[in-house]
Formats: sequence, structure tokens, C-alpha cells
Amino acid sequence: MISPAIILTADETMMSRYRGGIFVGFATCIPQGIIPDLIFFNTVAPPVPRKKGRAVYADPGTRMIEAVLLESGFGEDEVAVVHPRDLSRMAGKETGIISVSGHDLLGINPPTSTFVELLRTGPPYNRVKFLDLMRHPAMKKVTTVVGGKAAWQVTDEHVMDRLGIDHVHLGEGEVSVPKAFSAILAGEEVPRIIHGEDVPLEKIPRLRGSTIHGLAEISRGCNRGCKFCTPGMQKIRHKPIDQIEADVRLNVASGNECALLHAEDVLAYGSRRIEPEPEKVFSLFSRIAGLEGVKNIGLSHLALATAYHNPALIEGISDSIYSLPDQKFTGVQTGIETGSPRIMEMYMKSKCAPSSPEDWPEIVVGSLGLLNDHDFIPACTLIAGLPGEEEEDVIRSVELMEDIRDTESLVVPMNFVSMGPAGLSDKNSFTADKMTPPHWELLGICIEHDMRIVRRMNRYIVDGNMVMTGIARLAMRYMIRGAEKYSRELKQGHPPEGWDINAKSYLVPEL
Repeated sequence: MISPAIILTADETMMSRYRGGIFVGFATCIPQGIIPDLIFFNTVAPPVPRKKGRAVYADPGTRMIEAVLLESGFGEDEVAVVHPRDLSRMAGKETGIISVSGHDLLGINPPTSTFVELLRTGPPYNRVKFLDLMRHPAMKKVTTVVGGKAAWQVTDEHVMDRLGIDHVHLGEGEVSVPKAFSAILAGEEVPRIIHGEDVPLEKIPRLRGSTIHGLAEISRGCNRGCKFCTPGMQKIRHKPIDQIEADVRLNVASGNECALLHAEDVLAYGSRRIEPEPEKVFSLFSRIAGLEGVKNIGLSHLALATAYHNPALIEGISDSIYSLPDQKFTGVQTGIETGSPRIMEMYMKSKCAPSSPEDWPEIVVGSLGLLNDHDFIPACTLIAGLPGEEEEDVIRSVELMEDIRDTESLVVPMNFVSMGPAGLSDKNSFTADKMTPPHWELLGICIEHDMRIVRRMNRYIVDGNMVMTGIARLAMRYMIRGAEKYSRELKQGHPPEGWDINAKSYLVPEL
């Protein structure tokens, strides 16, 4: 068998469908030591199916690089998306590049670092599997390129040398990756750090392979401009509906019955301003809901302020979504980030627009209620320790959590991490040694709130293997019981009994 010239892969935590439970993907953030690895990677996070060594489903970023390489002239036999378990059989003498993509390569992004530091049972799964991948014998015989949203974590030359990384790609890759890969294969000199660029809409190709959970990108970038958020630094672009439909049809043909529409704010599709353009949004949802084979629709992200100020948008897209036969509920990710108007003013003033930061708690409560009324279950992020935060700001977040106590929502608490080369070592990063009683209380309230929802959602973990599905559900119940006990202690405003800040920490990677 002739081996492909370019292999595109990701660590095992990025190459699972999580038995159909998209929110279960957050389990990659937890550390080892809670569930045995054998059980975790065969029940909660089994590998995607493969055919002839090629992954049937893959992360959308990996699929986009595959598509652009094929568009730029590489043949289908020259580019392969491969699960790490198949590297040995797929990489051969013709293979010149193995490209690795990831969302949290070293496991230092929030929320991973938060869970790892607090639980201290071992390093996070995403880090473990990335390091395992980089130590794979196949990596030593080729040029290795690492990219994706977490590529900033490995730009230090010492880290690159330790892990055997030849090049790191930063930013969007549709223009820069084909040029760089062609140069590498031709033996030309290429910088160790390759910088991408904002890609014109016409340069973003249609998918050539199916994605995990049927994810189809509809927009790129964000116009709200939060100071700590990478997508807010990207120019906003919206794909034509025909292109989105083509990506969804490809996913359906590969067995995906869900169309997961991806944007930083799906409700802003078609608009370049804060105000949405409802007809474009309705047209998109109506078109996708009408496609043969689509049985449910998911939203990757929406902005709470967009929902709050445009309730008719939620009602309108719900008409399309709940016309589908398998739509039990609609999951979506969003950002609460804080209950403090002062922090909103400092870092994300436009997140509230057209309202002011003072209105933020009301926006959060009102929008979550609106979403629940239409059977949406949001997974929300909440950030502690942003530079300049004061105790009163944390108390406002505690109060907000009490206000949304009865909503159907997941709230994922995260400690702020400076996303620069210094990462967790940056003086602005927030770690457990800086946590105050209100921080511990807030963390406990979030966990208690979440476990009530996770208990309900556990029944949605299902696929064709009912035995493994049952084991996965039991594993989740085990984690839920442990988390509930943990939360009761945290709510008292201090670390759990027996927690020692001087105990071995797995926060900083050991390379």
C-alpha cells in the first residue's frame, strides 16, 4: 500500500463522538485518576469509526485543512485523516508530514487547568493523549506540524524541541497551509512558526469529509470584541447558504443525522453589525430543517444578548428545529463570564449591546429563561480571576448563580489563563492559591447546579452499542455522585476537606 504524503490527525480526545453526547466532550477536561483509562476510552470516549485506516468523522478544523489541501492540487491518495491508533499502519516511506490539530494540547486552557488543579488526581486526558501522540514512533520519521486553536501553547522553542515539533502553525490555515506543506515536501526552508491570515470567504472550501456531531461552520469571527477572546479578533464572515447546505448534505450522507451549525453567535448569521438580520437566520434554519436525512439541529454558540433583545429569533428558529422528528432538546454554548457589571465594562462591554453593562445580570436571567421556554439547554462559561477582579465582583457572580438556580443550564466555571507563551506562569493567570472564600463558594454553587442538569442529560448518552452505552451512563453517575459531595464542601467557602495546595500538582506539564 502506498502511504499518504500528508497525514492529518489529532489526539484521541479529539477523535471521539462521545456516544452522541456533545456536552460529554467536556469530559476531556477532567484529570486521570477518576475513571480508569480503559473504561473512559471505551465507554465515554470511544474512537470514531474508521474505514481502511481513514477516520469516518473528524474535528472540523482537521476537515477544513483536508479540504483546502485537496482544493490546492493534492490528490485524495496523498492526504489522509487518521486516528492515532492507525498511525503505524498508515504512515510509511511516502509520508512526509504528520499534522496535528488540537483545542487544548497541553491541557492548560480553562476549564481544564481549573479541574486539574482542584482535583489533583493526575494530568488531564487531553494533555496525556497529546503527549502520547507526539511520542508515537511514526512522528520521528516525518516533519511534524502542530496547529489549531491551542497551537500557542507549544510555540516556545524548548517545548517544540522536547516534543519533536518541527513547525507550529498559528491562525487560519486555508491560505498558508497549502503553501507551507508544499514547501516542506519540496525540501524548502520553512519558518518554525508559520503565521496564517484572515481568509477571504471565497477561499474557504466546502468540506470533503464528515465531521464529529455533523458540525458545519456557518460564520467565522465575532463582532462583539471581548478583550480576552480570540474569535473577537477575527474579521466576521458568513458562508453562503448553498455552501452550508452542501456541508450538511455531506455529513448526512456519512451517517450524521444531526446538523450542528457553528458560529460564535449563530443568531448573528448574515449580519456584520450587532443587530441581527432575522430573515437570513430564518432562511438558514428553514433550509437546513428541510433537508432529507436531517433529524435534529444543534447550535454551537449564541450570544445571550442577541437572544434577549430578539426573542422572536428564538421563537422563529424553534419552529424549524422542533419540526424535526428527533429533536428532544437543543444544546448550545454561550458565555455568562461574570455577574459583575464592572468586569463587563472592563473587558466585554459590547457583549451586552445594545444594553449597558449594568443590565448584564438581567440579560443573563432573561435570556436563559427565554431559551428554556423553547427547550434550549445552554452550556455557559463563567470566568474567575480576570485581572483587576475584586471580591465584590465575585460576590455578584455568586448572586447571579442564585438568580439562575432554577434554569436548565450548565455553567462551566473556569479560572482565567493568560493565553500567551507564558500561559499559567503569567502573573495575570489565576490559580487556586489566589482563590478567596467567595471563589470557593462560587465554584461549589456551579458544580451543584450542573449536577442536577447532568443527571437529566445522562439519559441522552446513547448509540448502537447498548452495553457500552449502559457502562458509560454508570461511569457518568459515578462522577456525578463524587462531584455532588465535592460541591457541598466548596459551598462553605473553603477547599474540600483534605485538599492540600502543597500536594503534587499536575497543572504545569512535565515534558
